[in-house]
Amino acid sequence: ITAVDEPRSFEFDDGFADMDFNPNPDMPKARNVFTFAEHEGGTRATYVSTYASAEALQTVLDMGVIEGASSAINQIDGLVASGG
Repeated sequence: ITAVDEPRSFEFDDGFADMDFNPNPDMPKARNVFTFAEHEGGTRATYVSTYASAEALQTVLDMGVIEGASSAINQIDGLVASGG
């Protein structure tokens, strides 16, 4: 976590690491921002992930980042509903 503006947003960097959690500098790193805003009686969450270059983005796209991120994000509703 690199920044928190409770209850509006938080930011974090995301990258790749080895089995001992040492960052892999040869792999792309993303800056990620989650923002929360009131919307039609509920909350709209917006997630933006930014890479340093088109090539870095293409690398993670080729690795399936959309499927992985979608799978993780789709778990949020269940966690919120369960209080977890």
